[in-house]
Amino acid sequence: MVIGFTGPGIFGLSPPQFLSLPASLVTSEKTHSSDQTGADQSDRSNSAAPNLDRPNLDQPYSDQAKSGVDAPLQVAREFINHIPESHLGLAGSEQKDSFIRIVLPLILASNEEITKRREAIQRAFENNDRAALEKWAHLYKLGGSKLDNDALTARLLHRADTVPVALALAQAAVESGWGTSRFALQGNALFGQWAWREHAGIRPLEATNSRAVVRSFGTLLGSVRAYMHNLNTHYHYKEFRTSRAALRDRPIIGESKILAKHLDRYAEIGDAYVKKLETLIRVNDFSRFALASLN
Repeated sequence: MVIGFTGPGIFGLSPPQFLSLPASLVTSEKTHSSDQTGADQSDRSNSAAPNLDRPNLDQPYSDQAKSGVDAPLQVAREFINHIPESHLGLAGSEQKDSFIRIVLPLILASNEEITKRREAIQRAFENNDRAALEKWAHLYKLGGSKLDNDALTARLLHRADTVPVALALAQAAVESGWGTSRFALQGNALFGQWAWREHAGIRPLEATNSRAVVRSFGTLLGSVRAYMHNLNTHYHYKEFRTSRAALRDRPIIGESKILAKHLDRYAEIGDAYVKKLETLIRVNDFSRFALASLN
């Protein structure tokens, strides 16, 4: 069954102005495709997509961020639309630093947007604005008509929540091959989300479903926003959301490892996928970005 994806731009609930994003970065996510689990990222190519931007890589994040929580990293609001050609000429730690510089600001911006949505949902509840709550319920794929405002708000806040930075970085690295996959280069797809209509994405060289494509986006930011919306709405990630809610009042350092265990359905390899995420988080010390924020 094809499940239409309801985009963050519907009902005027587009990214808030506080993000200060260029117009070219603020794109609607409405599409006829489906947000499903992660795609197989075996397709990779060294060919760069056209019209690429060049990021500022003069000061790698590995030199700025330190393990621990003493000095949370402040990240500049510099947003890259596409994987730059210069990224492909790098290798090893230099390519990893380049990837983090490209993707980290987009993850932080997407989490900021979700935080603002939570505040808007809370305001709607406090103002007894049922119409606004119903719109949020539609966006987050909740049937709210039979729930009172208290119950509906609780369910909305359970879904509309941020994704740990370390976990998002690890998934982006796995699913895009550190920004080198054909899907990332040609379709700005960082998280390997499936779609079921050919015009919605790029067909893998090997796929178990002949109708499956890896969903494409106008910008990298679109990919990050859709990934978070997918985790916040798809039934495969119900346990992820429940575990996240239980951790909300606890220190966020280390939560990525706990939540990664609930993403075994993101890829066909199941538990092996979880172990891969845990290894990436540990080996690359992604937890050092847990408290990072945009300045």
